Amino acid sequence: MVPSARVTPAIAFTQPLPVASRVDSARIHLLQGLKWTAGIAVLGWGVVRLRRRTAERRIPRHSIPEDFRAAGVIFYTVAASQQIGKILLGIEERRVRLRELGLGSGSGQKRVLLFPQGKREPEDADFVATARREFVEETGDPTELAHHLQGSVESTWFPDAKMAVVFCEVPAPEADQDFPQHPQARPERPQPHRRQQARQQEKQAQQKAPLPLQPIWVEASDLRAALAGAGVVDTELGRFHLFPVTRKFFQLGDARQWLGVPGRRR
Repeated sequence: MVPSARVTPAIAFTQPLPVASRVDSARIHLLQGLKWTAGIAVLGWGVVRLRRRTAERRIPRHSIPEDFRAAGVIFYTVAASQQIGKILLGIEERRVRLRELGLGSGSGQKRVLLFPQGKREPEDADFVATARREFVEETGDPTELAHHLQGSVESTWFPDAKMAVVFCEVPAPEADQDFPQHPQARPERPQPHRRQQARQQEKQAQQKAPLPLQPIWVEASDLRAALAGAGVVDTELGRFHLFPVTRKFFQLGDARQWLGVPGRRR
């Protein structure tokens, strides 16, 4: 018999893949950890900035005294940056002390800027009702903003005028609507209770008078510049002084913080 040849099984040897050293592996994990940490830090800073900007424009909900004498409303929009975009003011002819406007001595009739406001009436249920009624009576509400004044609202107290001031945010597109520039007739008010009819008759003549307030949207940046300067606001209808009482209100701490006006230096 012919002895069979010994067959040696073929063993395939493969080269092992290169493996990073422990030092290189630690470096890789460290870099990955730093990337995650940086990403979380950037995200956290963005959230902090958003909250800070939101807090800056938030008006504290103050307790309004029951014996308030007047109320006003400030409609506003919020820009994509979460800062105040536009503010609704009104142009009205008022008798003012010229010295308060930096125009010399004496007094005179001037067209000035102020937010819609007025005195409390017996039929007003609360300060929001006063603010809504005065806004409709003074402007005619040509773009139907008054319906936003319902439910929970932000408000602050203006002690010098014993006035409750309501802040009402509206969608930004509503600030793009044009207001009529010609005087309109005052809207008719609903019939009051019988005991108020005599008082209502005294105001019937005023109902037919032209509307006293010409509403206009003002850029928040222009209002901030006016408060930091001579109190003159640039608008699409011209340059107007802020009414002294309105300027004084916007100098309050809460209003300055909401509007984003830098704090006063002591």
